[in-house]
Amino acid sequence: MKVNKKKRFVILAAAVFFLCLGAFPDFSEAPAFEVVCSVPLETNISRAGTRDAARVWLEMIQGAGQALDVAEFYLSGQKGEALEPVVQAILAAARRGVRVRILCEKTMAGTYPETLRRFRGQPNIQTRLFDWKTLTGGILHAKYFIVDGREVFLGSQNFDWRSLAHIQETGLRIRAPLFAQALQYIFEADWQFSGGDKAAYQKLAARPPLRFPADAFLVASPARFNPPGVHDALAALVALIDGARKRLTVQLLSYSLEIEDSRGKFTAIDQALRRAARRGVRVRMLVADWNLRAPQVGDLQDLARLPNIEVKFAAIPAYSRGFIPYARVVHSKVMRVDDDISWVGTSNWGYDYFYRSRNVETVLRLPAVARILDEIFLSLWNGPYVHKLDPDKEYQAPKIN
Repeated sequence: MKVNKKKRFVILAAAVFFLCLGAFPDFSEAPAFEVVCSVPLETNISRAGTRDAARVWLEMIQGAGQALDVAEFYLSGQKGEALEPVVQAILAAARRGVRVRILCEKTMAGTYPETLRRFRGQPNIQTRLFDWKTLTGGILHAKYFIVDGREVFLGSQNFDWRSLAHIQETGLRIRAPLFAQALQYIFEADWQFSGGDKAAYQKLAARPPLRFPADAFLVASPARFNPPGVHDALAALVALIDGARKRLTVQLLSYSLEIEDSRGKFTAIDQALRRAARRGVRVRMLVADWNLRAPQVGDLQDLARLPNIEVKFAAIPAYSRGFIPYARVVHSKVMRVDDDISWVGTSNWGYDYFYRSRNVETVLRLPAVARILDEIFLSLWNGPYVHKLDPDKEYQAPKIN
């Protein structure tokens, strides 16, 4: 039987990944991986004992001594809301001599100019706009920052007041220099390219390879713009799904097989989920009600018809003080595999996130992190805001803006 090149690549990636899981000892001194959540006001979603993102961000920024590098999809603040102390903390860091660099997606800078404008022109603060139109047509969708080259925050939280108070989010505070170094390499290349250096990614490719332990490592997208040693996020994700033996839980804003400007379909993850279900893995998928619009909802309904796959959607009630655009939604990007493997990152599951846009993810084999993520997932899955997706129902997508 012939195996095409794409299949061979996926099989090889899976084999290499799971060989690596057994090839390294556990950490002798484990770096700290802290799960950090945001929970919408007026909901009873479990935090599983985690701290609030706004508090953790403040603590990290206030502790910065030399450098703060921030990469964000967009910046959107509002006076009197939870993000305002964070904005003030960044301005205060710059005043005490911390070098601050803020990289923001160009297509969103015009939509939300006010907060970016507050940073521009301030002493010790530089801002640049990320534009991959000429390279991939993609965007800066990653959300992370690096403090003093020693610790990082990454996750689903945008630099947005709504993200901190009206959206369910999951991120990680990582006190590990190797993760900081890897993200620093990515940030530097994206920063230099955004400043006009057309050779930025050639320089990135020439860096010495990073060597992560098998228990905790960074992956990113698109693969061809990653530093050596930071592997392809999609290949790692498919390998994780293909290696699942008992269960998979997935929490996303959106899931889609569509490829913009193409009649083709993005099926790599979809096929991996189907393979898992066929071999008896229990698959539970939770998406936001934003995913109820066509054609995306049809992709999920096709999965929901299969044995061993359950699909639900979350609908967070409106805020009592009125409608908030682009809010009151589940926005986390988390996968759990079997007993102890976790995936936390910035990508929804669609073609652009892996092939065109900058995203970063963390893969961990740490039972303590897995337990927290399981508690958060089950709080949602069994809670009052989540509903089973009917494979045959015609759904009306909620108002977003």
